[in-house]
Amino acid sequence: MLEGYLYEVVSREESGAVVRLLPESPIFKAHFPTFPITPGVTLVQMALELMGKKLLSAKDIKFVGPVLPTADGPQLRYEWTYKEGGRADVSLFLTDGTLCAKMVLGV
Repeated sequence: MLEGYLYEVVSREESGAVVRLLPESPIFKAHFPTFPITPGVTLVQMALELMGKKLLSAKDIKFVGPVLPTADGPQLRYEWTYKEGGRADVSLFLTDGTLCAKMVLGV
């Protein structure tokens, strides 16, 4: 689990959550040492943890903007909608509204 290791939950609702990245996380030292960036796989894992679901399939994942760890720990907003057939449409935004990722996950 990445909560407490990569992020902390700021707020949580039925259809979304706000998290703060922990810039001191060892993940950023490894990915990449000279230019830290949040790995895409961790963004997917965070969505699953926040929804309380397990990944069954990933049909469409698009990373459209980088999520960089800033000194103050940037906040991210996840929004999800459950669809028929065990599908979740997930969007990830920076708090300024910039879209970072869109995912269609089988959960």
